Amino acid sequence: MRKQRFYLLILVTLILGACQKDELTLPASVDVNFNLTPFVNSDIDYQSSQARLKNSSLNNSDVVEQNTPPGLITKMEVFKASFFISDVIIEGIREQGDDVYETIPFDPPLEINLDENKTASQHLSFDIPQGVYKKLEIKLFLGTENHPALEFIGEVTPGKSPTVTFNYQFSVKQEITIRATKKSGRPGDNIILKKNQEEQASLILNADHFFKYFPIPLLAQYKKEELTSDNTINISNKNEKDAPFFTAMSERLEESFSLVFE
Repeated sequence: MRKQRFYLLILVTLILGACQKDELTLPASVDVNFNLTPFVNSDIDYQSSQARLKNSSLNNSDVVEQNTPPGLITKMEVFKASFFISDVIIEGIREQGDDVYETIPFDPPLEINLDENKTASQHLSFDIPQGVYKKLEIKLFLGTENHPALEFIGEVTPGKSPTVTFNYQFSVKQEITIRATKKSGRPGDNIILKKNQEEQASLILNADHFFKYFPIPLLAQYKKEELTSDNTINISNKNEKDAPFFTAMSERLEESFSLVFE
């Protein structure tokens, strides 16, 4: 009789374990919105900008002249952005259950168009196993051979002259890894995803953070012709001559993306 009870207990344990495992494989739906935080600088301090450049990797007498005319650019703003997503990788570590690793390819690439403080019409939706995620990351592969990775669009105002369109483009492919966080809570708080419940998240591109230390004196010096004409200022990491505009900014791009769950 005791042996029968023992076998019965094992059977119940196995059934409960299997049910729990099955529960951990059930999908939770995630819907991601895209937003842009714009950048506006209408109080340009050339002296402090020059000081930042002097202490940065751009400190080169051939790159920046210390006599850049103050006030040449009186305002700079970035209020639009777009990027192309070719692939997405989702990685997660749960308190219970196997780690999660999912790949979502896009062919053609998913184009995201952002306007200041407006939610983009495009969404990214996916299903992943439910559970309590101690760590949840999303990796974006931006750009293809025929599509730029990322483009910022805005304007600069040279003194009393008309504004000039500003186009800052990552033409070369980029990989961006973003750690998910909760809207209300600490950075290390768990992300809880439940079956049969659509979770809302926002993927935010913060242009204000990215352009905070943009070398405006360098822009004033090297783009004089564009500033005094009706041309668009084009800056691309495909052009070797534009490399200094990216050297000082290289580490800020990934920092400018965030994924926030409601």
